[in-house]
Parts: sequence; C-alpha cells; structure tokens
Amino acid sequence: MPGMTGVNPALENAFRTALLNQGTFALLIFVLLAITWIASRELLPGSVKAALAMRRSAGYTQPLARTVLRVGIGVLWIFDGLLQAQPGMPAGLPSQVIAPAAASSPGWVRHVVAWGGTAWSSHPVDAAAGAVWIQLGIGVWLVASGGGRWSRLAALASGFWGLVVWVFGEAFGGIFGPGLSWLTGAPGGVLFYCAAAALLMLPDRAWRTATLGRRVLAACGAALIGFAVLQAWPGRGFWQGSSHGRPGSLPDSINSMAAMRQPAPLASLVRGFGSLVIRHGMPINLICVILLAATGAAMLSGRLTFVRPAVIVAIVFCLGDWVLVQDFGVFGGLGTDPNSMIPQALLLTCGLLAMTHLPADQAPAPGPSIAEAATPAALPSAVSHPIAADSAARSLVALTPDARTPASPSGIEPDPVAQTPVPMKAGSLARGVSRAFGCASASAVIAAWGAALMIMGTAPMALAAVNRHPGSATARPREASSQAAIAQRRAESRLPALLRADGSYGRGFGPVEGG
Repeated sequence: MPGMTGVNPALENAFRTALLNQGTFALLIFVLLAITWIASRELLPGSVKAALAMRRSAGYTQPLARTVLRVGIGVLWIFDGLLQAQPGMPAGLPSQVIAPAAASSPGWVRHVVAWGGTAWSSHPVDAAAGAVWIQLGIGVWLVASGGGRWSRLAALASGFWGLVVWVFGEAFGGIFGPGLSWLTGAPGGVLFYCAAAALLMLPDRAWRTATLGRRVLAACGAALIGFAVLQAWPGRGFWQGSSHGRPGSLPDSINSMAAMRQPAPLASLVRGFGSLVIRHGMPINLICVILLAATGAAMLSGRLTFVRPAVIVAIVFCLGDWVLVQDFGVFGGLGTDPNSMIPQALLLTCGLLAMTHLPADQAPAPGPSIAEAATPAALPSAVSHPIAADSAARSLVALTPDARTPASPSGIEPDPVAQTPVPMKAGSLARGVSRAFGCASASAVIAAWGAALMIMGTAPMALAAVNRHPGSATARPREASSQAAIAQRRAESRLPALLRADGSYGRGFGPVEGG
C-alpha cells in the first residue's frame, strides 16, 4: 500500500527512540531465552539427550506445500514489519494511506476506518511501533514454528492481525467502493494472508492428499473469473484508455503509482506503461479479461493437465501486474506491504504443490515444540542397550504425563510403567519446566521469541485502541508548536515599540518625522 511521506520531525525522532528502546528489550528477551535453553539442555540426563538425538535423526517431513506457504507468509510479515518502521509512518499513515483508502467507500466503512485512524492519531508513536513488533513477531513465529499446534497458533495470530489490517488499514480491500479491479489490488493483499492462515490452521492430514490443492486452486479460479467479469463490465472505465481528455480508470491508477518517490528507471517504466494503456486501452483490457477468465476456468477444471499451465501463466501475470501496474507497492515512504500480487502468487504456488508433491503416507508425526511436551515418536531399533532405551522413555514420559509410548518396531509391548503418568510435586515443577524447555528444539525457542515480540507489540497497540486521549508523544509536538506561535506573536507585538524607543523608526518601519 503506497503513500507519500508525511514529515513531522518530532514524531519521527520519538518513533526512532521508541523502536531503539524496544529493540534493545527484544534483544534482551532473545538472549535470556537462549541462555535459559542452553542451560536447561545441559541439565538433561544423558538418556534423554540420546533419545532426542535419535528423534532428530528420524526427522519430520512436513508437506512441501505447507512449508512453502508457512515460510512465504512469514517472510512477507517480516518484510511488512520492516516497511512499517519507516520514519513517516506515525504521522503519515492515517491521513495519507488509511483515509484515502476509504474515501470512495460507503459511509459505514468510512466510520469504521475512522475509528481505527483516530486511535492511531491519538497515539501515533505507540501504534506505529506496536505494528512493527506485531508483524515482525508473527513472521518470526511462522518461519520458525514448523508443524504441530505451535504452528497453528502462529497461523491463528497471523489471521487475526491480517483481518485487523484488512478492515482498518485497507478499508475492506476497497471491495465496497467503485472501480474495483484485480489489477489494482482488489480484494486487498492482506486478505490473502488471512486465507493462508486459514490453510495453515488445518490439521496435518489435510495436506497429505491432493484434495486440498484442488480446492485451493478452484477457489482461486472462481475468484479470477469473478474479477474477469468485473474487468469486462461496460461503463466501469476499463475499456477506454482515456475519456474526455482524461486518463481512464486503469491508466489513472498507474500514473498515480508512478508519481511516488522511487528510483527514476522504475518510475519511467511504469509511466511508459500508463501511456501505452492510454493509447491502447481496449486491446490491453481485452487481454487481461481473457487471461483472467481462461486461467480461472482451467483451475476450476481440477485436471492437472490444465491446472499446471494455468497456474504458471497466472503467476507470470501476477508478477507482470505487480511491476507495471502496482509498481511493487512499497515505494513512496509509506508503503506497508507489497500489495496483492505476491501473496496471491504464493497461494497459487501452494495449491499446485499440494496437488503434485504429496508426502509419503508413512511420514512420522510432527516433532516437539516449546508449546507441546517433548515425547519420542518411537524409540528406534538402533538403541542397542535396552536399559538405556527404557531410561530414555521413562525420562521423556516424566516430562509429559499424558504421553504414550508406542510399540517398538520389534513388536514388544511397551512397559506399562513407562506409560503411567508421573505426578509432579510442587517442588519438582521448576525442574519439569526446565526439562521441557531443554527438550525443545532451537527453532521452537526462536518461535517463542517471535511470540514474545508479537505480545510486546500488542500491548501498546491495545492501549492506543482503548485510550483515545492524545499521548505524550503527540501532545509535546503540539504544545511546542503552540508555545512557539505564542512567542512569535508576542515578539511581533513588542517589535514596533522597541523600534520606536530607538528614536529612528516607527510602526511603519520608515523614518519618523521630526525625530
């Protein structure tokens, strides 16, 4: 979502200071987690370390489609968080991004968006800094979480925050306003983040058949056909490159993107494409309508023969539109995300991989995470010493009383004593937590740090939403400017008198007669 830079030196300095202080605190949290994890790991019994090493060697093969989607959306959130740290965000986002996005929407949409904009304007530094850490935290959490309930919880946080941004930051993606077009970003880039979050919250078994991939691509195909109809609808201004000497809907949007502050070669490229659309609006719109309808119909067919080339063409089309129409979506000093084409291309890639790259049926269950107790999926037959194997099983079961040790590969039934829940006394609670933390993987610890970053950003954002009175960071610049104006007026009012006291000039700053 691009925008022009809003300049307010006082807010920019306060924002920079807040990010620096909070970033130092975030680094301390990471160091504390790392030291605690290393110390807890060193205190684990040797038998537990051996069992964990065997489990890591067995590995967990997460479905490729889910991995690509999870890591891709996580990287996009991290990138969005870095964009959110631009110095013009506190002052410029409400007036130059949020308000224009809702300007052409119905009244109730403007009221909803204005509610969020008021919260941001009252506490611009807290809100802007909170948005940075929320998005960075969600991104780190998603990239490092892997599989299991911990990963699905990260997806839930991503979907919830995505809905907040889609409603208050993108005005529902502009779907209630006129001129809705897939080419210019409808239905909102963050809505694809929400769709990805819904897919990531599905259980692992949903990713082990081609059904999910077909359904994802069918939904994308139906959406593309719908946007093809909107693009071809007469009277919406897309068939005319210009009308009454003014650019049509599409070239007008392209020219506004080219006017953003950006490298000159990119601006020239986008501006040149806008001129091409003005001269040849009808054939260009016809090509867009045909591509949208054809690729959408091929995806709806569900046949891999048609789906594969359609997805490839659609991804190439997305990338071309991202460069020539959406102008990368990140320039201008207030760009908050790369717009809709990149997350949509990621969703299409995920759907195709879910159809064509299925994991093996005998793949093991997801590994442990910091939110889930660490238990061995199976004790491999490579354990040569039965006493060591039994000791490892008992140690891990003691960490998770509700765990069950499966039968060994040799067919021998597991020891019922190892399956018996071990009651944890009050004195052993700290020891149990330490062991559970030590059994977590390094990626789980990083995911926990990401969750901590998100919580660190949620607190000031929630306070900004609840307390609508201007904060100190907002009041100080206003107070300073007000005091400066008063001092200037006082100086101007005293200036004539001071000059007259000199005896040579009067109120009109000319020579005084008879002086």
